[in-house]
Amino acid sequence: MTKLIENIISMMRFKSVSGNEKEIRLLLDWVKKQYLLPGIFINEFNFDNASPVLILANCSGFDFDLATIGHLDVVPAEDELFLPRIEGNRLYGRGSLDMKSTVAVCLETLEYTIGKNIRFGVIITTDEETTSNGMKALQNKNFISAVAVLDTDSGSMDELVEKYKHPVSVELRAEGLNAHSSRPWEGINAVNRIIDALKELEKYFPCYQKNNLQPDNQWVDTMAITAVSSPSTYNVVPNKASARLNFRLTEKMPLEKLEDILATVCKLCDCEYEILLKSRGVYMDCNTPQIKKYLETAQSVTGHKINITTSCGATDSRMFADSSAVIMHSVNGENAHGNQEYVEISSISDLSKIQKAYVDEIIKEKA
Repeated sequence: MTKLIENIISMMRFKSVSGNEKEIRLLLDWVKKQYLLPGIFINEFNFDNASPVLILANCSGFDFDLATIGHLDVVPAEDELFLPRIEGNRLYGRGSLDMKSTVAVCLETLEYTIGKNIRFGVIITTDEETTSNGMKALQNKNFISAVAVLDTDSGSMDELVEKYKHPVSVELRAEGLNAHSSRPWEGINAVNRIIDALKELEKYFPCYQKNNLQPDNQWVDTMAITAVSSPSTYNVVPNKASARLNFRLTEKMPLEKLEDILATVCKLCDCEYEILLKSRGVYMDCNTPQIKKYLETAQSVTGHKINITTSCGATDSRMFADSSAVIMHSVNGENAHGNQEYVEISSISDLSKIQKAYVDEIIKEKA
């Protein structure tokens, strides 16, 4: 068993579930101890309302040629899932795929860069599975820059992700007039106003559903109704109602356009809206020199074509999308967050080789 796989297994044994401060502390201390090496600079940041952030680098300062981002917190799991097991080419257990294996790869790459002509950093957060407040706070301080960022929480060995959607959470609210439910004509039903608004919004964002309407491809703007509620009892026409919506937007639907749609619908249906959470998308172009070079390097190492794809989800690399070339590529595996979560061991080795080869390419270009 290689040192890399041993390190991954050691990291997986920590029950570093988001919010478990004790286990997260123990894991971060383990990382610090393992990589307290000559030529590696370690900094820990503790922000208000956030779990710790660790930055390890082969240089002082925070201006990098290449940085990696990743997280060591995991979702809850039964105790047995923190006992890693190997079956054939698969390493099973919580955090194997999401994402202790690739954080370990990035740390091994950091060792490889010691003394080399490249400014390389590894950024590790510990609350990605819940709030991402650590990464948000880090970016708000605005002291980190990177020409390129490796996001190993996205993609697979066969696919490089070019774009991630923009997530926006919205609450619709409506008011009406109470009445006895046996005489609905004496009241104004707030729930009906919410329903009318949802029907209007579906003219812009079709109601996709399994075994029903399907998009031609996943790169479309979507709306999911995640909750509808009213405080009323069973025999009263409700005078208040609300709905929670989650939008996932492509670059064709900027936030301003969504707000125009929401304002139009709310005016028509006597509702109001509030944006509860907004982030940003990651809209990269694989012809960007840094991404193109990485893709060429990865295909040379693996010996096979790597497809370009998009994702409906969200990633912490969005914090760097305005200023860096974000390269979203990872290992193979399945069942992230599930009881059968696993990573393919051979793909861990491949990712390690790709990262080191890419580092060499950057050094050549700087020479």
